[in-house]
Amino acid sequence: MKESRMADEYERLSEKTELSYEEALALKEEMRKRGENGELAADLAHPSRWQLATRMSNSEARNFLNAPPLTRPGEGMVTNRPDGTVDVYWWGVQTFS
Repeated sequence: MKESRMADEYERLSEKTELSYEEALALKEEMRKRGENGELAADLAHPSRWQLATRMSNSEARNFLNAPPLTRPGEGMVTNRPDGTVDVYWWGVQTFS
């Protein structure tokens, strides 16, 4: 029962256009787990849409982009917000080799 609920939760996260820091980390962690098991993670992030993680501190943005699986060059960008936080635009589809 718990696995099914978690699958529903990740499906919900994959449909959101804006993620919090905690939601973005949870989604990236699930992608890492699937990669370690040799599973595809394309269903977790839309293949032709940037994901947006909003209102992070600078250190949260750094931690998120460096969390496994690493965000490769060109797969993420950070923009400043007027309130001193940042938004991270992240190309969520990961490939594992």
